[in-house]
Amino acid sequence: MLHDEVKLFFQEGSSDKVYFARIVPSGAGTFDVVVQWGRRGSALQQGKKALKVSLEKAEATLQRLVREKLSKGYEAMTASTKPAEVAPPMGEGSGSRATGVRKRVGRLAQLLNPVEPSQVEALLTDDDVVAQQKLDGARVLCHVADGEVLATNRAGQETTLAADVVHGLIHLPNGTVVDGEVMRQRGEVVYWLFDVLEFAGRDLSQEPYQLRFERLRDELEPGLSEPARVLETAWTTAQKRALYERLQRQGAEGIVFKRKRAPWTAGRPSSGGTQLKCKFVNAAEVLLVENAGNAYRMQVFDGGRLRDVGKVFSGTTNEARAMLDEALARGRRVVAEVRYLYATDELQLFQPVFVRVREDKEERACTAEQLKGTNRAVVDHD
Repeated sequence: MLHDEVKLFFQEGSSDKVYFARIVPSGAGTFDVVVQWGRRGSALQQGKKALKVSLEKAEATLQRLVREKLSKGYEAMTASTKPAEVAPPMGEGSGSRATGVRKRVGRLAQLLNPVEPSQVEALLTDDDVVAQQKLDGARVLCHVADGEVLATNRAGQETTLAADVVHGLIHLPNGTVVDGEVMRQRGEVVYWLFDVLEFAGRDLSQEPYQLRFERLRDELEPGLSEPARVLETAWTTAQKRALYERLQRQGAEGIVFKRKRAPWTAGRPSSGGTQLKCKFVNAAEVLLVENAGNAYRMQVFDGGRLRDVGKVFSGTTNEARAMLDEALARGRRVVAEVRYLYATDELQLFQPVFVRVREDKEERACTAEQLKGTNRAVVDHD
């Protein structure tokens, strides 16, 4: 018997997706909240947001999910409101009517797709490609106008910027827009610049990246003050290989490759692109102990006691989640292999991805000693 169900959709630009949620019985007097999501017309992912709870709690969970999605621009499917055959352009679809999203006041950032480690060698030897360190900071575009600096995030929404970072940019020409990341290193905040999109009121976004970076390095860097710096860039195969090997050796997050001749393009392409990133991933065995609302709570042994190290959902499939839920419902803890970028100082795994169940591993293999952190102190500049 189905107690309650909602069907939502989101259409704008390249996004054309649906989100379904329903309450279903899961036992004597208990209920699950089952959700499905994905691109409209494709096979949907499925999971659960609540497991074996009372009907009252299930209904509260369903209402919360609906509120969250509506605030992000989703719309309810009704007899009179249905998805269009083709998603409308940016600014004309459901996303533009989102109530929980801040107004966009600046450019959307150019976002990067990942490449596998097996593809790195071709990029290292490609003379049309430069390399930079992949930073682990907050993406910020800064717009200098009339003696002030407007900082925006990757979505083009206004964000805050430390006063000393603002001071480092204030002497740039009026009408200049730079792109970079804010990072905390060795107790200080640094703004690492790697692109310039406008210079003194002139739009540079369609110029080749090499020319934009040269303008950043040769014309803008002399006007910067600490803590604003230009990111180290490797141009030749030898320089790129040396950077790649050093970043791996020192435990950095990864490396970025950019095509010299490419213009700047807002957003993330559906695949590939002119700017790519390769993350240096780690792997570990963890114990999955609970489905905590469509994400699995991970633990490891630390000094003989179990310690939470975060939650993982990415990488799981409908079949894997059904298997994990069944095992957990029987009171079993599941040993699983996960990949992750690094462990924080609090031993929380950053960007964990489920790989597989490890039936060949014992629980005692899941230890905190496996976990590796990241080194944010390795960034250099030209």
